[in-house]
Amino acid sequence: MAYLIKEAVQFKECTHVALHNVKSEEFDIIEVQPLTNDGYCQALIDKVFEISHSEIADFIKHQLLYVKDKLHWINKFEKLVSVNESLFKKQRNKTKLIKIISSADLIRSTLIKPTTIKDEDRPAPRYVNADSEERYFSFYKTQKVFEQIEDFCDQIIFLTNEKYEYEQANIHFINPKLPEYSEQCTKKIEQLLHIRRLKEELQVVKEEKCNYNKLQFNGNVNQLVDVFYQLSRELFVNGRSYLDGNVNDIAKMIAYSFVDKDGNNLSITRSAFV
Repeated sequence: MAYLIKEAVQFKECTHVALHNVKSEEFDIIEVQPLTNDGYCQALIDKVFEISHSEIADFIKHQLLYVKDKLHWINKFEKLVSVNESLFKKQRNKTKLIKIISSADLIRSTLIKPTTIKDEDRPAPRYVNADSEERYFSFYKTQKVFEQIEDFCDQIIFLTNEKYEYEQANIHFINPKLPEYSEQCTKKIEQLLHIRRLKEELQVVKEEKCNYNKLQFNGNVNQLVDVFYQLSRELFVNGRSYLDGNVNDIAKMIAYSFVDKDGNNLSITRSAFV
């Protein structure tokens, strides 16, 4: 049974290997022909459905052997599975989806190491929230480390890890003049999530403002399609077609910009041309 992906994600590092470099026929993504990023994403999903539930954790660990930024790869792999969640509708596949997510979370937790701050980098006492036997906790210092992290997911993971490190540490000194360390981490996480949601909401508002009424074409839809066909295929100026663009994009533009003589929306199929 084929499980065609609905959406691909962009991997910074791919784990496919040439046939002569195969380490495991069971787990390797073997590149017989050059793979695009989309092809690589499809190959990962195909492999996920080939292996058993019990092999999923080992499969993920095996892929990590081929990449330098292991945390980035596992985040992208989990996102690939999430955006194609509809492929896991069958009951047995639902349990496989749960297994993938739980395995990814467990492996990711082993990759995230607590940030250790050398003594020579220790800030002034007024910036230290607390001391434990293993390390000190300074949100002032944590903020500086956080600012060097570019990926949003990695930022959330880093702050969450710091929060749990503090809550599980054997604290023997707390600076009464500073807020509690875990509280500052929590507030920062909430701030990041709130700003992200706000940006998404504002983007929706922005897109809604850009909406406009579609144009009604009172002739036959085929006539409209023919106009664009001639502009892109038959009419030329200086050796180039009047309308230069991808066929699928032109078909989408027609469907999104016009309604037929009865005011009905055009489907991509009705507006497509070859």
